[in-house]
Amino acid sequence: MKQLKIIFLFVCLQFFGQAQTKIFTTDIDNFWIAYDSVKTTIDTTKQKEFIQTIYLDKATSGLKDFIIARKHSAKRHVDNILQNPKFWVSLRPHTLQIKFHTKEIENIMLKFKKLYPSFKQPDVFFTIGCLNSGGTTTANKILIGSEIAASDSTVDASEVGSWLRGVFKLNTSVVSLVAHEVGHTQQKGGDSEDDGKSNLLGYCIKEGACDFIAELLLDKPVQSPYMTYGKMNEKLLWVLFQKDMYGQETKDWLYNGGQAQNGKADLGYFTGYVICKSYYQNSKNKTKALKQIIELDYTKESIAKFLKKSQYNGGGQR
Repeated sequence: MKQLKIIFLFVCLQFFGQAQTKIFTTDIDNFWIAYDSVKTTIDTTKQKEFIQTIYLDKATSGLKDFIIARKHSAKRHVDNILQNPKFWVSLRPHTLQIKFHTKEIENIMLKFKKLYPSFKQPDVFFTIGCLNSGGTTTANKILIGSEIAASDSTVDASEVGSWLRGVFKLNTSVVSLVAHEVGHTQQKGGDSEDDGKSNLLGYCIKEGACDFIAELLLDKPVQSPYMTYGKMNEKLLWVLFQKDMYGQETKDWLYNGGQAQNGKADLGYFTGYVICKSYYQNSKNKTKALKQIIELDYTKESIAKFLKKSQYNGGGQR
């Protein structure tokens, strides 16, 4: 009997020790209730009140964090709804499909745990944002802006900017974005820059590492405009990047989707990705290499050593 109890306890520990992913989609439901109320009036004061009371005031803990991180407000939401009416109508069914991707998300978490035994399980929050962020993270949460993440080539993007249209065209599934963001939850310092302790090279490697991790989790490369453009112009980009990589300025390489066009936005993601991939491919022990990529200390000295060990040479053999 004692042995049976021990076996039962072991089985329970194994079960609960697996990645038990908590996925929240209630913010999406609340947004569309608020949206329907907004459409009943042309009084902007009432419209903002509907967004505030029905959506923002009922926010999950994830949406509360996202509101702060991306400066959401009732006014910004109402402005987006009024300025992009065709987009929101076409988007709605896409966001309502997200809950059916739960199993896929759970599977990538389980795979991450197998590849990286120190994996810490984050919660996943699907929200509706202000068309200014597809996703970000806190220490233990993945925050998804579903209006960007769930959009694809079938939504009506005629009212939004060309950068967003390019993103939507290549979007395949919200699972891909979750696969990228989950990498940030495991890194030192999360998804934020390190107040000058690192540099452009470090910031790009931090983002590129998550695209590389996503590739391992999904068994296929990330699809994005910067990946397409980067692969076509890799040698030139490396020449240009080396001029900037030890500085602090990010505007030409990261988070510049509103300015750069024709696939030229966020090319630092691509550069960081190919450096990490080179590091992994040139390492004999892949498990150890992945651990080093995830746990990299983003100081300038550590980043310089990482680049050297990666043997990346701007488009040569990896």
